[in-house]
Amino acid sequence: MSTKKFTFAPETTPLAGYTIKRGIQRGGFGEVYYAHSDGGKEVALKLLHSHAEVELRGTELCLNLKHPNLISIHDIKRDDDGDVWIVMEYVSGATLDGVLAEEFPDGMPTTEVRNWLKGLAAGVDYLHDRGIVHRDLKPQNLHREAGQVKIGDVGLSKIITPSQRGAQTESIGTIYYMAPEISRGEYGPEIDVYSSAAIVYELLTGHVPFDGETTAEILNRHLTDQPDLQPLPPALRPVLAHALAKDPAERTANLGTLLEEFDAALAGNPVSPSPPPEVVADPPSLGNNLAQPVTAKVISAETAGAVSATPTGLTSHTRPGRPPQPTSYDANPLGPLSPRSISLSRRGLEATAAMTAAILFSGLLAGGGWWIGMFDEGTPATPLAAVAYGLTTLVASWAMLIGTKAWEGTGPESLHLRRLSLLLLGGGAGAAGWWLHRVLLIDLPPLSETQNSGLVDSVGTFELVHNSQPTLTGYVIFFALLFGVRRWWWHTDSFRPKRLRVASLLLTLTVSGLLGLVLRFPLESAIAWGVGIAVVVQLAAPWVAPEQRASRVVADNLPSPETVDAPLNQQGATDE
Repeated sequence: MSTKKFTFAPETTPLAGYTIKRGIQRGGFGEVYYAHSDGGKEVALKLLHSHAEVELRGTELCLNLKHPNLISIHDIKRDDDGDVWIVMEYVSGATLDGVLAEEFPDGMPTTEVRNWLKGLAAGVDYLHDRGIVHRDLKPQNLHREAGQVKIGDVGLSKIITPSQRGAQTESIGTIYYMAPEISRGEYGPEIDVYSSAAIVYELLTGHVPFDGETTAEILNRHLTDQPDLQPLPPALRPVLAHALAKDPAERTANLGTLLEEFDAALAGNPVSPSPPPEVVADPPSLGNNLAQPVTAKVISAETAGAVSATPTGLTSHTRPGRPPQPTSYDANPLGPLSPRSISLSRRGLEATAAMTAAILFSGLLAGGGWWIGMFDEGTPATPLAAVAYGLTTLVASWAMLIGTKAWEGTGPESLHLRRLSLLLLGGGAGAAGWWLHRVLLIDLPPLSETQNSGLVDSVGTFELVHNSQPTLTGYVIFFALLFGVRRWWWHTDSFRPKRLRVASLLLTLTVSGLLGLVLRFPLESAIAWGVGIAVVVQLAAPWVAPEQRASRVVADNLPSPETVDAPLNQQGATDE
């Protein structure tokens, strides 16, 4: 039981017209009190703390909703200090979380499960019919009073237009019941179906379908694992498999349909969806699917504030398999081609940091090359040769980082555009390199005897080599092909296998050498630039360790840790 103090003591009146009787809950969004109006009506008062704008947006949407399976929001008020209070229906019944913990720790009978599912389906479908998605369904938000199921925390909901379906950047919900697509910033009514199916699974078995020691591990299991259907009654396995499908398009259409399939299965009638296959080798990716067409009318976002209250001040019901403070994680399904939502600010920050670091590494590389005599074969102005090499490497590295960071997280669908953009950026870097060498009056090392003739000597009327030195065309084509042939996103993506891969350097050495031979570009310079750029961009680009990647994805989408690890309606605080 929490020892934290509530802001207001019993019998105080911080909000005109209402007298607080006791505190009920504390959490990320604020505090909930049991109170009486001046006329004697029992109400729940929620005092908003953080994320007030999120709560208010959702609450305003739900203010006039009326349904027997939804906890009603009566009004939104401000006190004399300007603090926002939400006046809600007071529910004295137990939460589903409490019922599970105290009465059915190993799972409920199917008849009891159906009673909860019936009320849940009616309330959620009512929201969906009005263009609202709940987004935070879980046992702590479900109550039953006098046999009536009521859904609380209807206040994290929001209506959005179809064009916004894949453009959301926040991720709200409790990780045990969070649909996979939420991590990609997608919020459609399908996420409520998934959450409800996870709840039904827990009601039947006594445990959630996906568990783990960390939020990252649990999230990745939602993304990659198929649910274990063996603990379920055989007739209900295809029903839950359908509702827990990873792809929203393949999921049960709505909760009314889920209830129908549930009833049909219990009646012995065949249910068309079959259980999913075993986990495939290539797990579903983590992406944002921003380009997919949207035909749905209803889209979701953040719910509003109808957190209900119980008069007993129940403590948090922690069942087996739910460690409160995860500590470790080993899975690693995320890589450079994993689609994921990356904010523009993060892209800019990472690109800026990488380009700044590239200055240091390019300078060290040029200085080291000068020190070991790498430029002795060129012009006698060895220091200037090192400067020209370093500046060209830096410009090329900057172009590489800009091009790859711009496409990071967009998935394999963008590979052709990635190569095209790198091809163009490489040509620009080559032109810059040619200009630098002309300004500094630096020649590259002369062509070796094996390069007196090449497979390509010119492009149309444009020569690649003149007087044993690459022309502007030669520079442009060499760097364009160097950029376009290699998969440079494997060098710079923050989810690449390692920060610096030696095998990748060797492959780049080979590719740049072959390009030098084919295009009659001085072999030593071709290899030096190819390997140098590969070293600089790998060392400069940010790298996230495999065990931290899922947490990064969650963190990129979550507005605050409280919405995952300490939701408001997780009971456990009293006014003691």
